Amino acid sequence: MSKARRVYYYHELDPWQQDNHYIRSGYVKETASYKECIKSLTYLHNESVNVYSHLLPSIFSSIAVIVFINWRIEKYENDLGIWERLNFLQFGGAATFCLTSSALFHLFKSHSHKASKFGNQCDYFGIIVMITCSLNSIILFAFYDVPKVRNGFLLLFFLLGTACTKVTFDDKFSTPDYRPFRSFMFILFGLSGTLPIVAGVKMFGWKDAIGRSAANWCCAEGVFYILGACLYALRVPERFFHVEHPEGEEETLLDKMKPGKFDLFGHSHQIFHVMVVVAAYCHWKALVACYHYLHTRTLS
Repeated sequence: MSKARRVYYYHELDPWQQDNHYIRSGYVKETASYKECIKSLTYLHNESVNVYSHLLPSIFSSIAVIVFINWRIEKYENDLGIWERLNFLQFGGAATFCLTSSALFHLFKSHSHKASKFGNQCDYFGIIVMITCSLNSIILFAFYDVPKVRNGFLLLFFLLGTACTKVTFDDKFSTPDYRPFRSFMFILFGLSGTLPIVAGVKMFGWKDAIGRSAANWCCAEGVFYILGACLYALRVPERFFHVEHPEGEEETLLDKMKPGKFDLFGHSHQIFHVMVVVAAYCHWKALVACYHYLHTRTLS
């Protein structure tokens, strides 16, 4: 008896599943079953890397942050209490939530149009939580001794996060007409992270501001985020290795031998996922550096 077919071509999908025509094979068609979605973890399709590239790091990050704040964190005589550990925990928790939301979205997006839409909203909400907690975690250490400035930035980031959440979950803003506005809100939110550095330079001078905010690691984080987002938006590299395939025709031997096909491995969304994980690691390094600078310089 022949084995049931599991993956399909782009042209065989329902319109709601058709997103990136440069990825033309390896799709899981609408399952209408969460059980079948979970079963997709056991075979290879074009979302497999997207699922595991965030699922595994989410598990690791949840364990790593608990180990760090309980057994690995360096103790100082001028310790400021449990809130410092909670600051690490908020970022670790946000990273875990963001990566888990992303992994679950890619795992269950083949269930139905409704499930895919809601999962996509949760995926964006995870990004909002990640951005908010990332910015707040640095602010709490970098501006610890300037409470008015610190609290002002915390309020700003909370309001921007709330606005982006509204845009994400409100059906009015989910239409194509509002796509530029949605993009503008997220870009504005991301760029707001430069404001504390500018304020720090003005208040403390260049060298101290860089040390307080661990700007070198934060810049590296930004580079990975921006590079990943650009590759994803431009659909690189798959757009340069796309093989046009007439609808209804079987794949030929020439197609199979065609080099540079990224349907299963190496396409832009997968690269973006890896970049997000690397950027999160850079932020963790920045947060640890801010913690040490706070105790060895700011409070000394």
